[in-house]
Amino acid sequence: MTRESEFSGEGSKSGLSIGQMSELMGVSRRMLRHWEEEGLISPIRGQSNYRQYMQDDVAQLERIVTYREMGFNARQIKALLNCTATLALDELQGQRSRIDEKIQLLRKAANRLDRLIALAQGKSGNDSAAAKTDQEDQYFSEAYERWGTGRQWLEYAERKAMCSEQEQKKDTARLKDVETELAQAKRKGLAPTSDEVLELIDEHRQALSWFYVTPSMHVILGRMYVADPRFRRHYEQLEPGLAKWMLIAVETAARANGIDPAKARWE
Repeated sequence: MTRESEFSGEGSKSGLSIGQMSELMGVSRRMLRHWEEEGLISPIRGQSNYRQYMQDDVAQLERIVTYREMGFNARQIKALLNCTATLALDELQGQRSRIDEKIQLLRKAANRLDRLIALAQGKSGNDSAAAKTDQEDQYFSEAYERWGTGRQWLEYAERKAMCSEQEQKKDTARLKDVETELAQAKRKGLAPTSDEVLELIDEHRQALSWFYVTPSMHVILGRMYVADPRFRRHYEQLEPGLAKWMLIAVETAARANGIDPAKARWE
């Protein structure tokens, strides 16, 4: 049964009020007024200037609702209601193409959401076992245990979900470049408190792009580089004594930012 067939009794003679039409069509009164303002429908005015919707209006609204459900806006619907079948076909095919594009974007968004949810739950977000090593799994698990309850982990998950593999490789390469420059600076005998080194240390802090690292947080990470054998070994391989040398530079940079390294905290 169509909505037109429901238009009977008193309504077929005197028309339906805006409230009755809203209920019949399943759209708000505000939307009916908007369509009237756009020239899509033209209900007659009865006594006291109240809108009265007749059977022709129901048929017109059936078409309007159909096109609206297909994603057309009021301007496009108005054109479709008044154009030939050939022109309508072109517009319909164009809308189909636009919907396909939206579907692809939504699928991409859904995939990113799935990955973000997995990462936020402490899962790797990568189902390809061949693409990971046991060491990567270990580091990921340890990182989740350390930061998984803080906002930094969500920042990390957001970036991991949004960035492509190529972008992540670029971030990793940037950090390695800064570490190499720091090793070279120490090798040249530059003091960890020198302006040149402090600039490099600030670049190092910014290159830690998994989440935003403040100068205070950088101090805590610097201490971890010295205390954790794996991080210390990593920096020692770049240049002997580099981890301790970097910590001095990190603490100096923190003081320059008004932070007492002894009171540094994970923000």
